[in-house]
Amino acid sequence: MAALVASLAMSGQALAQEDDRQALARDLAHLMLDDTLRREMNDQVATGLTAAVGLTLQERLSRPLLDVERRLISEIVGRFVRDTLVPSRTDDLAAGVYAQRFDEAELRELLAFQRSAVGRKATRLAPLIAIETAQAINEEIRSSPALPRMVEELERAFPVLRRPESP
Repeated sequence: MAALVASLAMSGQALAQEDDRQALARDLAHLMLDDTLRREMNDQVATGLTAAVGLTLQERLSRPLLDVERRLISEIVGRFVRDTLVPSRTDDLAAGVYAQRFDEAELRELLAFQRSAVGRKATRLAPLIAIETAQAINEEIRSSPALPRMVEELERAFPVLRRPESP
């Protein structure tokens, strides 16, 4: 009997810890998902769905879609995404992901960091840093001394890529 009571107490503690972890994860998700990021995620989802629906409709109609049809699909899909991915639901989904990846102590540390001035600044600047990093990478690729060698290799492998020679 004592073992049963101890087992129930331990499982109750585990459930309480899991509830604490989920609450921490939800707080973190709410901090991390600002309005701009939510809009970007919704736009990305809507763009993908709109393209998929458009392709399906185009195949069924056996013709390219008219602009008015593309706009209508976009409006319908946009409404669906906004109705489905309300902020509270997005928070819940993100919280589930955070809870899978971080333990309670890590979630507490992340929350403390995200609530700090540096954490808020890092979150605010993350999209800009990503864009600037991508631009720097793009510039590095374009100015790489190895670029002409890669182009030559591709032209040898795929002759159709060769520049037409002038007469």
